[in-house]
Amino acid sequence: MYVSYGLGVGISIVIYLLQLFLGLALGMIQIFFLITTILAFLTPYINALSKVIWANFFFRYDPNFKTNRSKNY
Repeated sequence: MYVSYGLGVGISIVIYLLQLFLGLALGMIQIFFLITTILAFLTPYINALSKVIWANFFFRYDPNFKTNRSKNY
């Protein structure tokens, strides 16, 4: 949940800066609906990516797990 919140905030900032860079003259309500709509469509991807990022904090990939498993047990 923490990681997906951070990703959502990061994407929101990027969307805001992108609309400024493109020179779109949007009001605050329009920017809010733009960011909300884009985040609503990206929610499944944000959740999947946040799970991967969170798992990488705690689990390490071992390519030799099958061969090392018989030695450890």
